[in-house]
Amino acid sequence: MSDSKIRLALLTGGDSSERPVALSSAKSVFGALSPEKFDVTVFDVAKSATHAAQNIYDFPGNVQPVTWANLAATLQSFDVALPVLHGGWGEDGTLQSLLEIAGVPYTGSASHACVIAMDKQVGKAVARDLGIPVAAGVTVQRVEELQTLSFEGPCVVKPLGGGSSVGVTLLKNRVGGDMSEVKSAVEIALLDGSGALIEQFVSGTEITCAVLGAGDEAEALPVLEIVPQSAGGFYDYEAKYSEGGSLHLHPPRLEKAVVEAASNYALKIYRTLNCRGVARADFIVDESDTPYFLEINVLPGMTEMSLVPDAARVRGLEFPQLLEFLIESALKK
Repeated sequence: MSDSKIRLALLTGGDSSERPVALSSAKSVFGALSPEKFDVTVFDVAKSATHAAQNIYDFPGNVQPVTWANLAATLQSFDVALPVLHGGWGEDGTLQSLLEIAGVPYTGSASHACVIAMDKQVGKAVARDLGIPVAAGVTVQRVEELQTLSFEGPCVVKPLGGGSSVGVTLLKNRVGGDMSEVKSAVEIALLDGSGALIEQFVSGTEITCAVLGAGDEAEALPVLEIVPQSAGGFYDYEAKYSEGGSLHLHPPRLEKAVVEAASNYALKIYRTLNCRGVARADFIVDESDTPYFLEINVLPGMTEMSLVPDAARVRGLEFPQLLEFLIESALKK
């Protein structure tokens, strides 16, 4: 392998609501991979073989459609797979299980870590058991379950699975236990098909900490403060993926001890889930300087405006170096 290019399968597309983000991330990744080191084939993975990713994002290389059913057989001749998928099947452990069964090395966390991280309720339970502060919340699978709940005050309603703030509703000005707005928000969240989490709204500073590596050698990357530029100050889909939608500040405008606590929390949950490659843990720091864990994302976005590439650059790793580290780590497994 050292005398020739590494045959790399770049997997993107998918069937979830985050498909556009996956395609955008894949374009950034493709552009950062050295053509001298890697022979890259881009695969648009979905239930149906009728895709046209190349017409959406104009990849310089050929984009081949492939179904989930044929993926494992298609990748047998490749040295390594680099998943750039978000949402259902791409980061919930399904893809990772397929690759593990097929014996294809791949970047990122193993299937068991993906399953836990993708479910916000389970991820928060793990954090709580580790002594990491989490906001109070309840989960529902049907709108009818709200009849038995009385959830006071401002809250955030989000799908249990998925990411990119798709299907998330912030009820910042909600007063008392009126559930009418919550009902509408839950209906939106349930469209994801994974249940809905109704979480107490924590007002404060949003920060994120990516962790790179595996096991005892894993290291926390510099913590970034996220400052949405929208009128409501909510880190929504537009803030995440529109140019100028948010600012990423380093160092965060917080006390050093608070930043260190969040960094340690991120490292702790990363190692507990046995994550590898890179993952990103998100927190809200309230007015008492308590970092509340929100979620850990084991397949974070890799667009030009994404957080992980920015954190890596602060650490001294340019985007191509970050990708090569992930690929080399996968090949060594």
